[in-house]
Amino acid sequence: MNTPPDPLDGALDRALAKTLTAPGLPAGFRAQLRAAIARHPQQDRAQLRAALEREHAAQLAELRSGYVRLRQRTLGILIGSGFAAGLLVTLALPWLKAHFGQDGVFALPAIGAIIGLALSLNAWWQRSNLARALERHLS
Repeated sequence: MNTPPDPLDGALDRALAKTLTAPGLPAGFRAQLRAAIARHPQQDRAQLRAALEREHAAQLAELRSGYVRLRQRTLGILIGSGFAAGLLVTLALPWLKAHFGQDGVFALPAIGAIIGLALSLNAWWQRSNLARALERHLS
């Protein structure tokens, strides 16, 4: 049975190909594989193929469920962060108004923007080619 390709499978394959490098095969691997396939009767090959397809389907289902769990966890973190930020604003705003007067309302978003910018720059720096080049040059 041929099923249409799943866009999620393609996205996962591209992400894995970008992140991971495939391990090298031992010398003569393909010749040994062909010889092993030729040694088995046609009926065994059909059973082996069916077993491999079932295993592949099970692994794919496990990957999809992991992907769904990751999305749910991410959504939970975002919702929790939103509530935490709302609570922080509720608690910090009176303190900021007491220390900065009416301009305290502007201090909170400015502090948040500075923290967000610092985190973004840090993430960019860790992934940038410039950082890798400097690291290689300095070591």
